[in-house]
Order: sequence, then structure tokens, then C-alpha cells
Amino acid sequence: MSDQSTRTMISFEDAQHVIQERATLANTVVEVAAQYATGYILAEEIISTINMPGFNKSAMDGFAFRHVDINDGDVFTVVGKVAAGDSLEIELGTNECVRIMTGAPAPTQCDTVVPIEDTIVLQPTSSKPTESNVGNDQADQIRFQTIPDRGKNLALKGEDITDGMVALKEGGVIMPADVSILATLGRSTVKVYQPPTIAFAATGKEVVEPGVTLGPGQIYNANAYIIWSQLNRLNCQLNYLGVIRDDLEDLRSKLSQGLESDILVLSGGVSMGEFDYVPQILDELGVEIIFHHLLVKPGKPTLFGKRGNTMVFGLPGNPVSTMYCFDQYVAPAIRAFQHHPRPLGIRYTGEISDRILKKTGRLQLLPCLCEWVDGKYMLNPIKNHGSADVFSIKNVNALAILPAADKEIKRGQMVGFRKLFE
Repeated sequence: MSDQSTRTMISFEDAQHVIQERATLANTVVEVAAQYATGYILAEEIISTINMPGFNKSAMDGFAFRHVDINDGDVFTVVGKVAAGDSLEIELGTNECVRIMTGAPAPTQCDTVVPIEDTIVLQPTSSKPTESNVGNDQADQIRFQTIPDRGKNLALKGEDITDGMVALKEGGVIMPADVSILATLGRSTVKVYQPPTIAFAATGKEVVEPGVTLGPGQIYNANAYIIWSQLNRLNCQLNYLGVIRDDLEDLRSKLSQGLESDILVLSGGVSMGEFDYVPQILDELGVEIIFHHLLVKPGKPTLFGKRGNTMVFGLPGNPVSTMYCFDQYVAPAIRAFQHHPRPLGIRYTGEISDRILKKTGRLQLLPCLCEWVDGKYMLNPIKNHGSADVFSIKNVNALAILPAADKEIKRGQMVGFRKLFE
């Protein structure tokens, strides 16, 4: 670990750029069940092997007919019924129609569907309906109240997609709608880029796990659980190392174990305190520390390094800082590992609702409640009692990015921001 890496403070943008530039990329493709594929990155091109729809089908409940027959009047005789899943083919004469259900295949001769509500039931000509004599309210005949345009309410074979067309491109993020597309095309599995294995831990002799009784000077392990919850959103394989004591041997043992993963994430032990041994141990274990301090508030003592293909992150020891730094540095690295097309997410612009005073020289990530109001994003700053105040972050869903050079952000000023967990 060079003295330069420990002393130099870099900007928010430079830190994100360096992480993306040095990020390890997955070289393994795995197959997952389509219903569990949301959030993964597609590692294959999905080409349709079917037409969709596979036949001309009705888009609603109504009556299928030949539009040309309208020239002979608006009264039609109902000669059959077709339900979804039927393969019934009916020959129609002049001014004949069939009762048809949504999703049912239309007889070949039919080119239009009139909705039930746009028809009038005429007096049935027979006292008892049969399978070939069932219309609306047992009517043999109907009259059109309105005449739909030719082709109306009929979905044509292959109008959504045809055999051989590309349905989904490689490299896209699989969304719920994409899972629906996969199922529609008959795909039960899909190839994706393998997510990283991630080891993570909190450090500190004062930290204990939830569920036990606190002793003097002890606090519960909120940091690891904040990391855990964020990792659960990213389809990663997790290895929780527990709480690591501020002890050289314990650190050396647990960090050695964590460095076998694709990514190691630590919370605490990276600042300048007497017992902040993490940088020292990482250096001993052969980790190249690329940066250790940022010109950012919160999150000044943030560390990023690599050993071989393993990425290492050391996050500040306060839970609020841990959450924000994970979201802005670790999560983009995880997305980059999986070949995400936009690993850094989107930077938006919104209007700040209150005057903010800050010190110059450090970019500030300001926690806000972001709302869409009157055609624009409104950013409402959330007050807190410092980086340990987890109760203040309950409604935070965005971080306003206040430039390092600015001393004052005026009410109504437009500023950049990122949505949390996007």
C-alpha cells in the first residue's frame, strides 16, 4: 500500500470512474429458471420460434363476421360459438356470424369482431338453444348498434412477433415484462451472466448481533444488515463473515477467507483510528489499495482495492454512510460485474425545496425524499443527527449531489440527484 494511495483524496466522479474502469467482469454464463430471472443480465439473444398470435384471434367477447356482409344489412344470424382453446372451423353464409370469446381463434372467413355491447338481441327463432344455436341471451339473430371498421377487435396472426424475429437482445436487464415474453415464447430457462460471490462483514469489538443482550458500550450490528438487505436486491451469492473484532489475527483470518470471493465488502475499520487495522491487513494480504479517501460527505474514509480479480470495498463505520456508499460505489461494481448496460444508473435533475448551506471543498450527498410534483422532481431534504441516525433514513429515496465548489444551494435551485436502489 503506497503512501500516495492513503493520502490522496479523490472526487466522487473520479471514484465512480475508477471503480468502473477497474471492475472485474463475469466470464461465466449460467442458466436460470425464467420465473427467477428478473434483475439478471441476459447473456443470449432470444429469437422467437413461433408466431404471436399463432392464429387470428378475437380481442374481446363479441361476434365474428365477414365485414363485406354489412352491405346486405345489419342483422346477422348466429350459427355457432367459439371459445378460447377451441379449434372449431365454421363455414359462414351471407350475414352469418359466430359468438366468440376473448382469445378464441376466429374462423378463417371472419375479418372483424363486433363487441357484445354494440349489438341488440332479436327475438329468438327457436325455443331451445343448441351448441350451434347460441348467441347473446340465447338469440338466433343480432342487430349491430354500431358497425366497426374492417379488422376491428381482431388480433392477426404474427402481428406481435413472427418466427425468427429477435425478441430480446443480449445484454439487457431482464425485467418482469421480459419474463412474460420468455414465457410467451415457451422459454422455461434463460442464459444470464453469473452474479458475483460476495463476502461481507462488519468490524469492531463494540458490535454485536441482533438478538443478544447489549453489554456496556456495545451496539447492534446495523451495518452488516444494511449491506445484507442491499445485496439481496442484486441476485448475488452471499457469504456473511459475521462481526470481525478489531484484532489483527481475527482480521487476517476473516479477510483471507473473504478474498476468495469475487467481491469483499467491509464496514468499519478503514478510518484513521488507533484500531482501524483493515487497510494494514489488506496490504499484508496483497490487496492493491487504489483509493482510500474521498472528497465526499458522507463517506470520506471509503476504500477500494483489488487483489487479482477480487474487488475490495471498505466502507465507513456508520450505518447511514455505509448504506449510501454501498449504493453509490459497491452496487455499480456488482452491476458492472454482470455486464449491466448502465451500471451507474441514471442521474436525474430535481428542484431542491429548502436552502442548504455546506462547506466548500467536498461534494455532499444530501438525503432527500424525492416526489414528482407538477411535472418535475421535487427534492425534500431529510434532517438527521449524523451518520449513525438510521431512524432518519426511513423515507429517503434519493441523494442530491451538491457540487464541492458550492457553499449555498438556494431554495428552488435545480440540482442533480440519483435515486437510491435503482
